[in-house]
Amino acid sequence: MTALLEIENVTVSFDGFKALNDLNFAMNEGELRVIIGPNGAGKTTFLDVITGKVQPTTGQARFQGKDLKKQAEHTIARLGIGRKFQTPRVYLNLTPRENLELSCNRDKNVFATLFKKTPTAEKRTVGGLLETIGLDHKADVPAALLSHGEKQWLEIGMLVAQSPDLLLVDEPVAGLTDEETEQTGNLLISLAQSHSIIVIEHDMEFVRQIARQVTVLHEGSVLCEGTMDEVQNDPRVIEVYLGQETHVTPEQMLLLRIAATMAWADNNFDPVQQAVILERLSQQFSSDSEERAQLKADLNNLLGKNIPLEELVPQLTTDAQREQALMLSYEVISSNQINPIEARLYQQLVTLLGLPPETVSRLEAAALENLPS
Repeated sequence: MTALLEIENVTVSFDGFKALNDLNFAMNEGELRVIIGPNGAGKTTFLDVITGKVQPTTGQARFQGKDLKKQAEHTIARLGIGRKFQTPRVYLNLTPRENLELSCNRDKNVFATLFKKTPTAEKRTVGGLLETIGLDHKADVPAALLSHGEKQWLEIGMLVAQSPDLLLVDEPVAGLTDEETEQTGNLLISLAQSHSIIVIEHDMEFVRQIARQVTVLHEGSVLCEGTMDEVQNDPRVIEVYLGQETHVTPEQMLLLRIAATMAWADNNFDPVQQAVILERLSQQFSSDSEERAQLKADLNNLLGKNIPLEELVPQLTTDAQREQALMLSYEVISSNQINPIEARLYQQLVTLLGLPPETVSRLEAAALENLPS
């Protein structure tokens, strides 16, 4: 299969600074790819190269087999690449319906759009887009009155109205409420059924909601690629995001995430539970006091929440790991009074682990002995 987008050995240098450094990247048609990376990783320059805003110093960028180098931005747009920037770019004095009609109009002429009768087929297209982006109930109010999230959805709709083959979406949930963020994720997942999409994002919970495949950029190059779980558990990614060397292994990360998910069950991560996780994991993986102190510091920076157990438990590959996960989780929820929510999640964990009942009883008894009196 020929890749939809290919970036080969691309370097972009600004006065000696390499914003992109021998970057290689490829994606196929129909993909929803999320690009993450710390500030300065080269994410925006990456999009600039694809859209022709910046020309590579060396290397090649191809879209559907066509060389993008030295192509004008408007020419690349006509090839089927559409870009949504971080800040919504909509006509505030026009309604959502008028904004979409303008985007559908091939003449791209405001006066023609506003004063010329809209064809029936175009009306149907606009009506469908308004429903897709959830603005059909606000179709005829000035865009200036929309919330920030609604303006983001409108611009995504305007992009789709131009019928691009590849959508480039830059930080779509910055400044959005939790509800708007979730709706934006649902919108992109829906659009991914008929479009290829690249999303640049910092919000890791949002990335987890939409990601099928994640690419991590660092210092202008691809650091790693994979599923969200694979990326989050990669020691190189952990080191980059912490900004320091970390002693945390993928096995430790997995146990940490399971224990943290148990602790966050009732959305109240008690300090006692945190102390249990850090102390037990540091003891479990190191006998040296200095190494344990460093490990506890690293783990404390990585405590996450709201990761479904169904995603985490299958990654445990041995009985020893499954037993460790059960003991640590039981210690966490037993470190203070167990509430019904934690109890239900723990029973789900026991079911997913599939350990014999006698093993579960033995491990629970051992876990209670480990708790401070």
